Amino acid sequence: MSASNLKEELITIPNLVFLITGVYFAIIAASSEGTVYTAIGAVLCFISVGLVFAQDWSFSGPWRLATAAFSAFVLLVQLAVNFTVSNASAIVVASVLVNGALFLLMLGALLFVAKDFVTARGEEEEEKEEEEPEGKKKKLTYEI
Repeated sequence: MSASNLKEELITIPNLVFLITGVYFAIIAASSEGTVYTAIGAVLCFISVGLVFAQDWSFSGPWRLATAAFSAFVLLVQLAVNFTVSNASAIVVASVLVNGALFLLMLGALLFVAKDFVTARGEEEEEKEEEEPEGKKKKLTYEI
């Protein structure tokens, strides 16, 4: 993989969203403001960014898809918790804005990764159909 190709593969919208969300989850976990799921989400996001180097592995696509779904769910739960706070301070409002923006970005990344995953699986099935040997194909001949 050349340096320019690596840069193109690494700097994609889903990877940037995974990286930003991973950093956000790591900051929340380090400040003890979130649950253990934020730390898990940070690790999962960083692994998903790293899996761009191993796209040919069979679990790369499902891992990235599951990470996007998990992260979107954690962000949605954080939004729900923010809306249950009785006294809305500036910190709560900022948290709602950041969690809401990251939630929307993660939904976009989820859809983008799902599209890539589905098209990659479709291409694999087409390749399998093309690789079928000629000997297995039935020939129809008619004698008169």
